[in-house]
Amino acid sequence: MSPQLNEEKQLNATIDQTSSLVKFTRALEKVTVHLNDVLHKISSVLLMALMLLTTADVAGRFFFNAPIIGTYELTGLLLALMIFYSLGAGQLKKNHIEIDFFTRKMSAKSQHILYSISSFVLFILLCLTTWQLYEYSVRVWIGGETSGDLGLPLYIFSGLTIIGSFSFALTLLLDGFNSLLKVVNPDES
Repeated sequence: MSPQLNEEKQLNATIDQTSSLVKFTRALEKVTVHLNDVLHKISSVLLMALMLLTTADVAGRFFFNAPIIGTYELTGLLLALMIFYSLGAGQLKKNHIEIDFFTRKMSAKSQHILYSISSFVLFILLCLTTWQLYEYSVRVWIGGETSGDLGLPLYIFSGLTIIGSFSFALTLLLDGFNSLLKVVNPDES
């Protein structure tokens, strides 16, 4: 075989690998964006419910000297869900704080390599967090733990946070693959 033919085969193999990576990344993007969109809408509804609950509690306390029982604990539980459900949407929209005074001075390729590595490391850490949330939820379920005033089963709330943590992990995985695509194929956006 001629060297030119070998180079063409290697180039075609590289293009096939890149196109399969692009296809996988686009499929992951569809799932991740949809999941985060749904969770963000749920988070918005939870925020509205928290505002109404707090307003009713303050009004009841002030005007009727009768606060709503369990407002404090319900606020804490719903706040945990609201935060976990909005993390992925914030990551997709790049709303999280980023300190880039050092990386800004690097070349674009170096920035994408570094961002890809950090996204994959954070993905692994979020997977470990999701796993530990699952383990905690199982322990709470087996222990039959409930909230203090209302007696709500805590495993429901800790179990629901798993969905938000998993969604955030998927978002970081997507960011890692998007950055990797920019390293492999700088023309790909």
